[in-house]
Amino acid sequence: MAADLLRRKYEHRFDLFDTDQDGYITEKDFTRLSDRLIEELREPAASPKSRALADSKAHYWRSLTQLVPADGQGRIMRDAFVTALADSPDPQRISAMVRPSIEADLALADRDGDGVVDIDEFTALLAAIGVPAAEAKDVFRALDRNGDGRLTLDEWLEAAIEFFTSTDPAAPGNRILGRV
Repeated sequence: MAADLLRRKYEHRFDLFDTDQDGYITEKDFTRLSDRLIEELREPAASPKSRALADSKAHYWRSLTQLVPADGQGRIMRDAFVTALADSPDPQRISAMVRPSIEADLALADRDGDGVVDIDEFTALLAAIGVPAAEAKDVFRALDRNGDGRLTLDEWLEAAIEFFTSTDPAAPGNRILGRV
């Protein structure tokens, strides 16, 4: 049962990475994801936030290919992705892989510059990756563990690590990317 939960979460993550839905994830998928977030959140393409986001997605791709080697054509297949993550859900390695991306996502979503993300900012970011607004608001409430109406970097990172490593079906981090 626990292994099934992890596999479902990894399959969901893969599907969101596979921006062109060709059954593979590639560096181009990460570039498209970055471009989509920048466009949907109306951030100027040359801004420091946009550059940081693009750099963070490139780091995510490079880190991911160290965990899940790409095939000879620079692609990662779904089964290879799921299997590699299921075989090694190491929290330190996951944190090193996702932290720069989460930092850049938070900075991009933080439209008022207060260093945290409120429910509307979070909802806009998740909408850019295809999570419906009502669901994104529910996700926000689950991740805002102290209930202060703000999502900090630490709360977001904790949820991401929980997504990749927790076998607890009730863990709030399971929902970080919407319904699994």
